[in-house]
Amino acid sequence: MRTRSTRAVLGIATLAGALLLAACSSSSGPGSSSTSGSPSTSGSTPASSSGADVAAAQAAIAPYVGQPSKFPIDTPLAKKPTGKRIAYLDCGTPICGLFSQLAQPAFKQLGMTLTTIKAGLKPDTVQAAFDTVVQDKYDGVFVPAIPPELWTRGLQALKTAGIPIVTTGVVNADAYVKVQQAGTVNSTNSGALMADWVVAKHGAASNVVLYYTPELAFQSVIKDSFLAEMTKVCSACTVRTVPISVTTFGTTAPNAVVSDLQAHPSTKTAVFGIGEQTPGLPAALKTAGITIESVVNSPDPANLEEIKKGDFTVGLGLDLPVIAWTAADTLARQVTGADPAPGAVADIPPQQFLGASDLQFDVSHGWTAYPDFAKRFAALWASAQ
Repeated sequence: MRTRSTRAVLGIATLAGALLLAACSSSSGPGSSSTSGSPSTSGSTPASSSGADVAAAQAAIAPYVGQPSKFPIDTPLAKKPTGKRIAYLDCGTPICGLFSQLAQPAFKQLGMTLTTIKAGLKPDTVQAAFDTVVQDKYDGVFVPAIPPELWTRGLQALKTAGIPIVTTGVVNADAYVKVQQAGTVNSTNSGALMADWVVAKHGAASNVVLYYTPELAFQSVIKDSFLAEMTKVCSACTVRTVPISVTTFGTTAPNAVVSDLQAHPSTKTAVFGIGEQTPGLPAALKTAGITIESVVNSPDPANLEEIKKGDFTVGLGLDLPVIAWTAADTLARQVTGADPAPGAVADIPPQQFLGASDLQFDVSHGWTAYPDFAKRFAALWASAQ
């Protein structure tokens, strides 16, 4: 799906986020103890389990270990949206370009036209894009990774016009947006799952740091969820959070991580809320002589290759193609007067913990839990009248 050159500065949740991803691994990490690259969810538990609910942590990650979570959409489409026009508001980052590419075939198959409108991430350009949607009477809008505070007035205009909106990588959007893919729900789930993974592996002996990027709204959701879950399942664990500014991506972020780990040598696990924090990190860690177990949120193709090589321990994969096609499916329903599919509203795109043994294929095009996703959607759309 993405190459290293297409890493986004502003991501989607869970694009995480949008879209989002990486760190360096320990030779004794989960990849060496489980065929899925994740802690065992049955059998023995870590020896240091006093003060930690290891069983609860294992149960939480079980649906995501060795197999993906379920395909989200199972509701047939009732009416064809043929001829409907959808505006795609491009935020200007590589991840927004990616989602446009992923979604275009789905809209074409549904008989809709997807038109890209440059919105950027500045208040004036975003508002101009929303004005265009209303003036040109589009039937629906796909908004990826544009913070909702930038389109408050545009939202009101779309509400008034009755134009449906679907988002990806946006957290805490207005309730008018019935489907918020890779949004608040998914980011909350991702934060909790990564905490559970750590506790399932190490029990009360867990000593973990979460690196997060405060400028990205979904990162705060992940951080809060991670901390809440750690408190819930492991009151005895040692937990830290460290901010990594978006302005350091691709430059000084690796040095910041290395310096932090040098200052805290007892840290066992590094969790990365977004992989854009990590370009250059494996080399920096090796130079510093640091070996650290790592958990990476939503790994991209470069991260997946690094997991295969053993540079990173495990990634929490997020199925971006299914997210993009779910957005198309949702708008197809809404522009014909139907409700979105329940699975789309629930914001439960497929996810899976991915270790080296799960990646025995060409990862240059990224990961999807369901390689037949296009056929699955086509089957749901086939009976539409």
